[in-house]
Amino acid sequence: MGIVNISKLDISYDSIKIVDQLDLAINDGEFLVLLGPSGCGKSTLLNAIGGLIDTSGGSIHFDGKDVTWADPKDRGIGMVFQSYALYPTMSVEKNMSFGLRIAGVDKETINKKVAWAAKLLQLEPLLKRKPSALSGGQRQRVAIGRAWFVMPISIYLTNLCRI
Repeated sequence: MGIVNISKLDISYDSIKIVDQLDLAINDGEFLVLLGPSGCGKSTLLNAIGGLIDTSGGSIHFDGKDVTWADPKDRGIGMVFQSYALYPTMSVEKNMSFGLRIAGVDKETINKKVAWAAKLLQLEPLLKRKPSALSGGQRQRVAIGRAWFVMPISIYLTNLCRI
């Protein structure tokens, strides 16, 4: 996983402050839930952590490395959005192993990692199914499993939380 430290973070759109001087530390293995009404800045904060939007002040560090101005691809972070964006022609197993296969990981390691994640995410009986044959919650878990192997820090954007 990793450690996320946010210090005095400001996020603004034009003259409207969305996030004002936020300090937040998320330690390795912690579970954090962001709750609040629609429009209060939950997704905006997560998008800033992921590098999808710029901040107007403060800093974001992953494991001590300042990533405040790093491109999303250089942050070492995996993100799963509400829409999950699974590959429709690939099975659950292929979707979950995609990043590992692209990275050139050997088949035995891929099989072990996918089996481990499938068990943890309760997807074992679904590994041969295509996304169209899954419920929304099952699709979300497949996307989480896929992101798990991409980067050491993963942010899961759902209606209410960052895991």
